[in-house]
Amino acid sequence: MQAKEISFKQICSIWEDKLWPERQSAIETHSAMTWPFEGDPDSIDMNIFDYDPVFFGVYSKQSLIGVNSGHQTSDRHFRSRGIWVEPSFRKTGVAQLLFSMLEETAIDCGCEMLWSIPRKTALPAYTKFGFETVGDFFSTETSDANIYVRKFLL
Repeated sequence: MQAKEISFKQICSIWEDKLWPERQSAIETHSAMTWPFEGDPDSIDMNIFDYDPVFFGVYSKQSLIGVNSGHQTSDRHFRSRGIWVEPSFRKTGVAQLLFSMLEETAIDCGCEMLWSIPRKTALPAYTKFGFETVGDFFSTETSDANIYVRKFLL
């Protein structure tokens, strides 16, 4: 397996076809969502688009078998967004490798916390990497069981 930074175009095709095939809203490089558990009065912050996103992929031979992206949502918070692993490669360490790459990027940016909103079905990969759940499950446009997770970095 080879892990490396990829482009938005490369990750977007995976997201459209495999992760969010039923999604109606446009898929963008970032999400403007903020971490909602520290009293931030705004759940959306368009200034997030001032931060540069990163996109990572894992390849087996020539095939892209896993993807993840991330971006800062504040000076202290970094979001993991859009992880997907080819079903035949799940539980082989691909998600953990993608999380590690993102964690290293978040630390390099000086962030204190990594967060995400996984589906219930993906939650075991997150908790294995050290994320903890916050709040209760809720529905989104693409899933009926999501939950906030976080991992403190410093």
